[in-house]
Amino acid sequence: MAVVMDEETPHIEVRAVQVDDAPDLYKLEHDFETDRVYTLHVRDHLLPQAAPEELSRLAFAFDLLETQVDPPIYKDFFAGRTLEDVAQQLQEIEGGYVAIAEGHIAGAILLSTDPQHAVMHIQDVIVGRQYRRYGVGSLLLRCAADWARKRDCWAMVLETQNIDYPAIQFYLHNGLEIWGVQQHFYPPGSSEHEIAILMGKRLASNAT
Repeated sequence: MAVVMDEETPHIEVRAVQVDDAPDLYKLEHDFETDRVYTLHVRDHLLPQAAPEELSRLAFAFDLLETQVDPPIYKDFFAGRTLEDVAQQLQEIEGGYVAIAEGHIAGAILLSTDPQHAVMHIQDVIVGRQYRRYGVGSLLLRCAADWARKRDCWAMVLETQNIDYPAIQFYLHNGLEIWGVQQHFYPPGSSEHEIAILMGKRLASNAT
């Protein structure tokens, strides 16, 4: 698959990812900076201190509130990862694609399936900083959707973080929805206070 959007957009081609792509993927910027995040507001009337009149109303609900932060948050998801880690990840996935622009790998999407639930998991989406406004990520998502349909998956799902506002906006723009939230998903460490956001999209059948 290939795409050319306008004269300023580089010619982009897509092919299946290979383990040998690890060095090029390792070099891609996997960071982001944002001055907005989503904060979680939980309303839980099942707590012991809830008044009796509250128990007849809404039992549990949550709101994701768009919140401005100052100073902006910067995070590099590849921080601490080695080239060997990336190569190992490419050996363990079931499939995926790389996007090539002007002879260089511009991004990748890494995939696996959950046969029990017939869904495709997007393990990672990587787009180099200089290619993030050329539709590379959207093209990779479309390829991933085709890959999933061929394997009889009814949906594609992924996990991202409440602080990754740019990624959430990108996924929403591409038709994914927020399907779930997990408050205590990450182990103790630098990410333990982040909230996991599960996003998904139903896939139309290939059947005619």
